[in-house]
Amino acid sequence: AVVSKAVVSTQSTGELLSMLFTEIFCIKPLLSFRDGNSNEISHVNLCQILLDRDPNSNTTMPNTQDLLTRYFVTNNLYFHSQPDLLLLQVPRSGKDFKLYDTVLPSTELQLGGLCGGVWGGCYICDRKPTFKCSQCYLNQDFKSVYSAVPFCTACCKVVHSHPNRQDHTPEHATNPTIRGLKMVLSAVLCIHTSHYVTYCRVAAPSNSSPPPPPQLIDVEPSTSNSTDPDTNSTASDPGYCWVFFDSMADRNGGQSGYNIPVVEECPQLEDWLGNPSRLLHERDKTPEFVKRLISDALLCFYVRDESN
Repeated sequence: AVVSKAVVSTQSTGELLSMLFTEIFCIKPLLSFRDGNSNEISHVNLCQILLDRDPNSNTTMPNTQDLLTRYFVTNNLYFHSQPDLLLLQVPRSGKDFKLYDTVLPSTELQLGGLCGGVWGGCYICDRKPTFKCSQCYLNQDFKSVYSAVPFCTACCKVVHSHPNRQDHTPEHATNPTIRGLKMVLSAVLCIHTSHYVTYCRVAAPSNSSPPPPPQLIDVEPSTSNSTDPDTNSTASDPGYCWVFFDSMADRNGGQSGYNIPVVEECPQLEDWLGNPSRLLHERDKTPEFVKRLISDALLCFYVRDESN
């Protein structure tokens, strides 16, 4: 009955995932949120970022770290515990309109501040922080990558004596040295109209794997001191690579035919994602698979970084 319901009705991505997790897989909720106002705990499987455009920013390509942080700060939310898997739905407003034309999936997410703590020293003097201010983050007075800007007692007093910040309400930094709360991007689900495709991080082929097709081999001799990311192979191979999966790339036959899937490697994808300035200013050089990812991204899958 559950499968029939999924087939006959038009499900949003969030509704479909919720049904899969709760009614088919019967797993416990992946995420626990704490409301900073009421301390009420809620349990969900998907973190759907619901935001308006940031009036203090003119960016045309926000990243998921900034969007998630602003969503939590605006709604006074915290992670009750660090998740092992985080499904993040980026802001969209239907298939005919998108809040942002492009969204950049951050290759890493820092969750330290989103769990109620502050990571690092005072923003001004680097001493141990005793206060944190989320309004300073929201107003972008300071370029902090966390959900609240950390200050020691003396710097907090000086900063908030400014007329533009006297209405801020800094909070005590109850957990000023929280660390190891990092997640890494594992996959991105994209949608264009009704066509879903996926970018996945997978284990890189071992040295014993068959060689690549001849047309993919660079026959020109390479120099060891080359620094061009477009010509270098991954000398510092991280042990994984990114691939693109499209289950409906082609079709054989008409209505009674079948889809032909395709899996393709996406070289240097993580290099492009890690260089937003290049993405903005070198659109003519950006590979099509990168353009498609940042334009059609819907769901970002993050997993706990076990190296911390």
